[in-house]
Amino acid sequence: MRIVADENIPLLESFFGDIGEIRPVSGRTMSAADVQNADILLVRSVTRVNQALLEGSRVRFVGTCTIGTDHVDQKWLESSGIAFSAAPGCNANSVVEYVLSVISLHAEKRGVADWSKLSVGIVGAGNVGGELAHKLDRLGFNVRLCDPPRAEREGDEGEKFVSLDEAMACDVVTLHTPLTREGEHATLHMFGQERLSSLTEDQLLINTSRGEVIETSSLLARLEAPNAPTVVLDVFEHEPG
Repeated sequence: MRIVADENIPLLESFFGDIGEIRPVSGRTMSAADVQNADILLVRSVTRVNQALLEGSRVRFVGTCTIGTDHVDQKWLESSGIAFSAAPGCNANSVVEYVLSVISLHAEKRGVADWSKLSVGIVGAGNVGGELAHKLDRLGFNVRLCDPPRAEREGDEGEKFVSLDEAMACDVVTLHTPLTREGEHATLHMFGQERLSSLTEDQLLINTSRGEVIETSSLLARLEAPNAPTVVLDVFEHEPG
């Protein structure tokens, strides 16, 4: 069995060496020729997996070592009989620890002795946002969860969710949404000029989800304007792989 994999996936040989022959390639420049004779394709978020890449190949399984799946055309895979799997929640605890460290540093810089006095608005309450909310709640923080799709699905039986405006009124606003380009709750450029302008110099905005959730040009303009918030980015638009 032949496995074509992004060369930047850690421990490829350890995890997949007993399954078949591994051919590491650049995920960013991966082409149809690279995967033509592969049975399994393993990618990260920098590879667009779609008909253009896979049509005519013998690939029967695609795995992405990421939480997000917006880089994969799942409908085409399904119609072509190609199995697919992602890794939801795989780095949830690491991201939560990262966000907690950022909040702690922000509190220190602001001279807040008891950092649990900061209110935290979590936008996106999936694997990562949900775990963050759980830990913050145990630490005594005032947490506001915003997740419109979940709120619609779960109704009164689910978590208590707030509006995006209510979440954005918190001392800390942290983003944990998937990247969706269509629909009522699309997250592409969800934080553009209007929303960014409502944040003040006393607030902290964290994005560890997808870079495209924040519109870069609007963010740059906001950071150069008076009363700009503190912004910490773990991701950004068009980042290199």
